[in-house]
Amino acid sequence: MDTKKCKFCGEEIIGKRTDAVFCSNTCKAKHWEEQKLLAGKSGKALPEKTDVTTQLRGVLGHASNKTAADTKEKTTQRSLDKIVSMYNELRAPLDEKIRRLTDVKMQTAGRIEKLRKELENELQSDGSKWILGMAGTGALLGRLSSEDKTQGTILGGSIGLVGGSIMKMITTDQREAGKRTNAKKKHAEIRRLTAELRRQEDDILKVQEEIKALPLLQKKDVILHAPSGSIAQPNDVELNTDIINETRPYPVTQDVSDVCLTDTNSEKIINSHDLKSMDFKVLDFRGKWSSLFGLPSVNFHCIIHGRPGEGKSTFAIQFAKYLAENIGRVVYISGEEGFTKTLRDKFMNNDGVSKYLDIADLRTSDEIISNILPEIYNFIFIDSLDNMRIDAEKMKKIRERYKNSALITISQSTKDGKIRGSQELVHDCDISVMVENGIAKTNKNRFKEKWMTVEVFRPTDDDTFLNEHSKN
Repeated sequence: MDTKKCKFCGEEIIGKRTDAVFCSNTCKAKHWEEQKLLAGKSGKALPEKTDVTTQLRGVLGHASNKTAADTKEKTTQRSLDKIVSMYNELRAPLDEKIRRLTDVKMQTAGRIEKLRKELENELQSDGSKWILGMAGTGALLGRLSSEDKTQGTILGGSIGLVGGSIMKMITTDQREAGKRTNAKKKHAEIRRLTAELRRQEDDILKVQEEIKALPLLQKKDVILHAPSGSIAQPNDVELNTDIINETRPYPVTQDVSDVCLTDTNSEKIINSHDLKSMDFKVLDFRGKWSSLFGLPSVNFHCIIHGRPGEGKSTFAIQFAKYLAENIGRVVYISGEEGFTKTLRDKFMNNDGVSKYLDIADLRTSDEIISNILPEIYNFIFIDSLDNMRIDAEKMKKIRERYKNSALITISQSTKDGKIRGSQELVHDCDISVMVENGIAKTNKNRFKEKWMTVEVFRPTDDDTFLNEHSKN
């Protein structure tokens, strides 16, 4: 069963109702505090953005790379839709037959239950009805025939009670014989209906097997479950007559490249053709940034690491300025220096000023989660992971909260050039950039070949890029 995540912190919700959206009252309160921050002067809360990627300016979509293959795929899909339609038309009568049989089965089960209750009540009867009936009749007759109504009622009821007791004893043998006779009849009827109920269940199973055993319609390299029948078929579809009489629900074809499109009953599993047709937005990096990073996804995670004074913060500010001016909205979180003269000088020296670039003085991951609302910034810079003591687990929580934003994090390096602390951060990220002696080099990149370099301290956008593979 899929786990539910807290709407505020992203933690798994445990021990709450199935419709809970917060893991605790604290997260619930903080969420509504965020909503208050979004309130305008009119007093009405601003609508929360559902996807911050809609405000991106420099982005490419799958639609920009349409090819003839896409058109061919649509045509193929239309043909497959026809096949599925034919299948549904011929399966419909079988589904209706199952519904009818199920209704009859329920009626039979109801009759069996009714007979069982009647039998139980009859076996429990002991002739007491004689006593009650004659006592009542005697009381009524005594009341009508006597001048003293009360005395007549009592006398008549007493006589009827005695008479009823006598009749109960006299009819005992006859009553027991009648009970045995009726019990046998009802038992026989219950057995007959039970056998009929089993036949009805078998009939339902047979129809279900008919549905499973429907022959397949084949189209090129795709196999679909489809019905047999006289309905006209598309010209490019032929009935696979070799397996019409096959009893197994999923026949094995000779062509191992065939794909059997059966229902996986899981949203976590898709076909490779579905993956091919999925639309992913990518960032339209240009110039040196395209040469260095390629075209990343809109929510990539990049780690910039290096030893003190090597240029990693300078490189990060240059990158933030480029993103703000050309791609989307940026926040630069300074957990190391805060709002200080040194930070201001770094931004001024690198022309790091833009109306789309904000600066935040936050010192912990909790402060980030509390102060930075999701779906606001396209790019979130965190400087640095070491000062804020953000490990791999905390980083996962941050990525979960800002799932539509790109994260660019800064960290210290050891003497041998590796990121300080757990290497799990590097394993989880998409891009890793090592800055050493004023040179930024990618040593991991899921969107382009690695070992691309750029000189950090060159003032223009025409920095020289070197492919380390060409050096060897």
